[in-house]
Amino acid sequence: MPEVHFDDREDAEAFVADLESHGLAHRLHRDEFAGEDDFEDAAWLVEVDAAVPDLRERAERAGGWLVEAPGASRSAPPPLPEAPRRIKGAGKP
Repeated sequence: MPEVHFDDREDAEAFVADLESHGLAHRLHRDEFAGEDDFEDAAWLVEVDAAVPDLRERAERAGGWLVEAPGASRSAPPPLPEAPRRIKGAGKP
């Protein structure tokens, strides 16, 4: 389930209100980043149903940013080389 992160509560609540006006499933909560001591610096997160159209654009217009699950990559990584391309010190006596 993708998450939209917000720094400000008001932006997150406005985004949630927009989702609710369209009948879209979501969940609003706070989450502290690793190493944060101050709870006031915690981000506001909105978990959104993956089927929301134009989610990235909606999030950016509302002042947030989309964070997709690590397994939701759009393309496979490039293949690894079969062998080293250069051997360190090769050709030196």
